[in-house]
Amino acid sequence: MFMTTTRMAGLSLAGAIVGLWACAGAQAETFKDKGGRNVYVPVSAENTKQEDGSTVERSSSTGIAITDLPFPFDFQKQQCSNSVYIAADGKSGRVHGFCDILSSKGDRAAFFYVGDLAGGRWTFIDAAGAYAGLKGEGTYKVKVAMPGGGLVTEWTGSWQTD
Repeated sequence: MFMTTTRMAGLSLAGAIVGLWACAGAQAETFKDKGGRNVYVPVSAENTKQEDGSTVERSSSTGIAITDLPFPFDFQKQQCSNSVYIAADGKSGRVHGFCDILSSKGDRAAFFYVGDLAGGRWTFIDAAGAYAGLKGEGTYKVKVAMPGGGLVTEWTGSWQTD
């Protein structure tokens, strides 16, 4: 159960970051304190037990973000990879990873995230097409951890395009 929660926390971070991509367009735009929800489904996971009783989980997931923001942030597909450290107590840990974002028309962006099992922060790191010049950051939190490792996250952030 803890691994499922951990995997979900990693996915939620990814979800939070995905929401941040809603600001790019053909012209320079700025978005402040906008947000949305992301849903992630695990694709693979590998757990390694450490000598101190902690666990390191490396996983990948695929997700979608749906918002009431304009294109290219309205519908997005995400491919995410993350590592989760779960303390020996099974209740605390840290997660970090990155996600590639794809708009419905093929535009691309990427972000990284870091946090704990309940939420954290995300930052855009690269963008092309309608996302060109994208810069921004925000926070995310895990809303639902589903059986089997799926996640629903909520995110907020501020970003701009050139």
